[in-house]
This record gives sequence, structure tokens and C-alpha cells, in this order.
Amino acid sequence: MEQQFNEAADLPTPHTVDHDGITVVVLAGELDMKTAKTLLADTLLVVDQQPKGIVIDLHAVSFFGSAGISLLVSVQREAELQGVSFGVVAPGKAVTRSLTASGMNTRLPMFPTVADAVTAIRASSE
Repeated sequence: MEQQFNEAADLPTPHTVDHDGITVVVLAGELDMKTAKTLLADTLLVVDQQPKGIVIDLHAVSFFGSAGISLLVSVQREAELQGVSFGVVAPGKAVTRSLTASGMNTRLPMFPTVADAVTAIRASSE
């Protein structure tokens, strides 16, 4: 029996969690050139809703390359344009290694936990 590959079904889908107006976008799986375009579009839709803030939670990301960095920069740029506070939670080695090697760990608002990010964004928007 031939195994069918459904590319669309294998693309990770972000899910969101609302923290009193601050939206946490949880990304999981591999964030690479194959998945980044769809994830970016989905995440920008969240920014377009203009929450008080947006947190990108990468704790469940298993692979994070240059496409992931590009995604974060694009979301940060759009959030700034729309006046939406922005933060990134990236506790895993797969993500922090790429962010550190690229120097983006010092250019993006990074937080160790979602709770820390939500607290900081809430304080900055008051």
C-alpha cells in the first residue's frame, strides 16, 4: 500500500491563547522555509486584530532556522507599525542557538516564560 503524503496536513498550525487582551501565539514543530510562510500569514492575522500585545511562544519548536528569524522580524515590524507590543518566549536550545548565532537575541524582546512576557507587555501598555 502506497503511503500518501498530505503536505497541507503536515504544516504546523499556531494556536492562540488570550491573556486579557494579550494574545500568545504558540508555534510548534519545525519552523523552516516550508512552514514559515503559512505561520507568518497566520500570525500577522493575529497582529491585524490589534490586541494589547502579542507574544510568540516558541517553547514547542523543534527546528528553527533563518526562516524562523525572518518570521519573528516580520511580526515585530508589523506589530510596531500597528502599535501592538511584542515579545518572544524561546526557552529551547533549537531556537536560542539560532537567535544567538544571528545576534537577534539582543534585538528582539526576549522572555524566559510566557508569564514574564505577558507581565512585561501588560506593564508597558498601561
